[in-house]
Amino acid sequence: PRPPNAFILYRRAKQPGIVAKNQGITNNEVSKEIGRMWHEEPQEIRSKFQKMADAAKQEHMKKYPEYRYRPR
Repeated sequence: PRPPNAFILYRRAKQPGIVAKNQGITNNEVSKEIGRMWHEEPQEIRSKFQKMADAAKQEHMKKYPEYRYRPR
């Protein structure tokens, strides 16, 4: 699997709260809401998730040194 990017990490962090507040919400609606939230976040929050993504990428490189992304 590919290492997660900053938005994926943000989504993982925010999704449980969105689902808890909105019972019965579809995954598509969750994605739209989190996308809107991501664009409204201040740069310091987005930078925090970017640093987390960079760390995840470094860990991924250690774990899978031969990995190369090859889209179909």
